[in-house]
Amino acid sequence: MAIEDGVNRSDAQDETLLKGRVAVLYALSDHHLFLPFAALCMAASLMESATSLYLSATPLLLLIAASVVRNGLKEAYEKRAQGSASLLWANRYTVLSAVEGTIWGFGAAVWFAPGSFPAQAYLVLAFLGMSATEFIARAAYRPAYLAQAATSLLPLAALLIFEGGTYQWLSAILLVMFGGTLFSYSAKIADLLDESILLRHDNSQLIGRLSEEKRSAETARDAAQASERAKSGFIANISHELRTPLNAVLGMAQLLERSDLAKTQRDHVKVLLEAGRGLKTLLDDIIVLSQQERLTAPEGGCDGAQAVRTVARLLQPNAWEKRLRLSLNIPAVLPHVAADPRLLRRVLLKLVGNAIKFTERGNIEISLDAIEAESGERKVRFVITDTGPGIPNHLLGTIFEPFTKQDDSYTARHTGAGVGLAVAKQLVESIGGTIGVESEPGMGARFWITLPAVQAHAPERSEGEAVAPPSGLSILAYLPDDEIRVSVERLLSPFGNAMTSTETLAQAATISTRGGYSLIVAAAASVDVLAATPGQRTPILAIARSEERHPDGADAVLRWPATSNALFTAITALTAYSPNAANESKKEDVDAAIDSKAINELEKSLGVKTLIDILQSYLHTAEGLAEALSAASGKEDWNQAGRLAQDFAGAAGGLGLAALTSAARLLAQGARDGAGDDALSSAAESVLSEHTRVREALRRLYPDLAA
Repeated sequence: MAIEDGVNRSDAQDETLLKGRVAVLYALSDHHLFLPFAALCMAASLMESATSLYLSATPLLLLIAASVVRNGLKEAYEKRAQGSASLLWANRYTVLSAVEGTIWGFGAAVWFAPGSFPAQAYLVLAFLGMSATEFIARAAYRPAYLAQAATSLLPLAALLIFEGGTYQWLSAILLVMFGGTLFSYSAKIADLLDESILLRHDNSQLIGRLSEEKRSAETARDAAQASERAKSGFIANISHELRTPLNAVLGMAQLLERSDLAKTQRDHVKVLLEAGRGLKTLLDDIIVLSQQERLTAPEGGCDGAQAVRTVARLLQPNAWEKRLRLSLNIPAVLPHVAADPRLLRRVLLKLVGNAIKFTERGNIEISLDAIEAESGERKVRFVITDTGPGIPNHLLGTIFEPFTKQDDSYTARHTGAGVGLAVAKQLVESIGGTIGVESEPGMGARFWITLPAVQAHAPERSEGEAVAPPSGLSILAYLPDDEIRVSVERLLSPFGNAMTSTETLAQAATISTRGGYSLIVAAAASVDVLAATPGQRTPILAIARSEERHPDGADAVLRWPATSNALFTAITALTAYSPNAANESKKEDVDAAIDSKAINELEKSLGVKTLIDILQSYLHTAEGLAEALSAASGKEDWNQAGRLAQDFAGAAGGLGLAALTSAARLLAQGARDGAGDDALSSAAESVLSEHTRVREALRRLYPDLAA
């Protein structure tokens, strides 16, 4: 049954509207609205002496009784059972409204004063006010108001008509019209109520659905997070289980490679080494992909130009092997980037390594520039451009996704697991950077990364403030200009700096590859040749006249003529530690950090070149273990720290690094025994400290390891 004429609604919607209207009906039910009107009508009747006091008070007493019944009905409605029929409660209220209207009709007969139009007019006004007030309480449900208005107003209108007279007739018509007008308004009010009720009902259902969807999403999220934690834990555990035997296999393979083997056997060992190194790289990449932590940059950031030069020197032999030209384009002034230098070098090694791998002829260029984002933030952009075959358009959208399968001629030429670029993307984004690629088939590829810039401010000095001169340095100089060479020697020699000057560029290039120098000072025109010399790892300070260009291979450039302060500042910036202090403590650090006897025996049995290769492999592995141990210690994940300590002990023990091995075993034992957090944290710090001392000691003994 529809509850509104002329509108077709579904049964469910009708029930919803009726339920809403009945709720409003009972909510607006005020039990005392009748009192002032009934009391005033009774008083006017007594003043006209139309009835006795008892008879005049009877309607008022009946209305009070009806009000008590209405109050009980309202309380019963509020306590009704869930799902009770709304129509039943509406009919009950309608019947009660008819009873109350009948009492008002009886009151009209009792309070009516025949022959006194002023008293009759007053009674009409009182009933009009009463009807308007009761309309407010019953407007939500038209039958209830109709029952009350008809039974209360029609008896008074009839009395006025029977009284006769023009004004009595007009008053009767006024009563009927007033009740009918209010009844017609109730239709408009009902429409407004219906819209409000439906809107509230829809909102309630929407909120319910959203709440249910939220609970479902939270449940799915919690399950996904638990699965991700389990996956990351499994990868971390299995990786450390694989690393130890893999390192042993690689170490033994390196020893076999340099043994006296037949060519066929040597080729087999070479294949074994390449496969093992590829597996280790894949293992490291998978570990990076499984980590979700955001890496923080060190305070002050790092020098992006220096990172690029280091990567170029490491990969230059690979480029020469394929007869490719590897060039750098670095501006003279560039802000530092908010990134860890090891992380940045790792990303650049992957991108530049890929460029060399896929390029058969031509050149690879690494360029840097400072840019300003739309937000005003300064950034540094690294661009690696190659002249390779380019990347097909259908691969550009998925090239940074891990383990992407692409069955085409482009990837068929190169084997790999497809995680290198995914690792690079995750590493770059972990420090707030972005990475992308632009390419067309046959036109090469252009990979770029942008990193937030960190403006490193040097300590301010007054113009006349002297800079402390560097001392105790071993400096190789190639300065064909005698005036510049003499000036540089005059400024540096008095402070205990050993100057070795060469007469030819070839001589300087040969001597520089032997290592052992703190710094190379060279003319700007010769720097790029020196920097490109195989095995060259020493920082280079270029001395350039005002008209000369900045060489790409220089670690720093000093415009000549220059003041002593400018020269001292440039040299101090390139030397990472105080040479005097290093020389004084060198023997003490080496003796404390490594077993010199064990290192000497390895050098005699293996040869310097083989030993350096093994030490480079060890340092690469140890750096990764140190980073992972530092992270595990910060999270107080001592089970993980114990496994890493076991790896440290296994890697260091084979090289006779007794102090580091002992510290690592103590941490592993403490983790197994469940030692306290303070003790384990101290043990982890001891391992990391010993690792740092070993690394610096080995690099002082073998300068080639510094790269």
